[in-house]
Amino acid sequence: MAQATKTRRRRLCREGGCIIAVILVLFDVDDQSVLCALGDIALNESTAATSYDRVAEYYNLDRDILEAEKKSFVNFREQSKQTITLDSGHSATNVVKYMYANDQHDILCTYYKCACILATIPATSCSAERAFSGLRRLKTYLRNTMGQGRLNNLAILNIERGFTNRVMQEQMDDIINIFGRRRGRKSYFH
Repeated sequence: MAQATKTRRRRLCREGGCIIAVILVLFDVDDQSVLCALGDIALNESTAATSYDRVAEYYNLDRDILEAEKKSFVNFREQSKQTITLDSGHSATNVVKYMYANDQHDILCTYYKCACILATIPATSCSAERAFSGLRRLKTYLRNTMGQGRLNNLAILNIERGFTNRVMQEQMDDIINIFGRRRGRKSYFH
């Protein structure tokens, strides 16, 4: 399939539409089917062979290693009689945490990579859109002179607002004490 994609891109470029060719090739892959295959591998006890093929081709992974690591993970989980059960409505985040807690992330790195990818793909684009609209509030006229590092840090605080609020409520006294003990507070405001 990769060769057919390259051939199609070359043909479209010769016809004068290089930008259009790249856009067509990028959106030619059915992302939803790849996402469903990724979910099938990471979350289901029995995985279809086409799911392994689709994910291996899309993410450039070794299909046989992925399948073997998935079987090893299922066998380990069954032998250790852990509480996490596949097919029971759990999330990819739980699989990632389970693998990390049992030191399987280094051993089954390909399967761990698939579970991490599935855990980090947002279900909707709302959070990403909110993050970009928050930049407009951060980069106001008065703050146009701030550096890129400070803007990045403020953007992360804005995006992770829930975590920031929780830390501020739980550890406000510690933050004030650390800030108060430091000399040369000017170093905080680059």
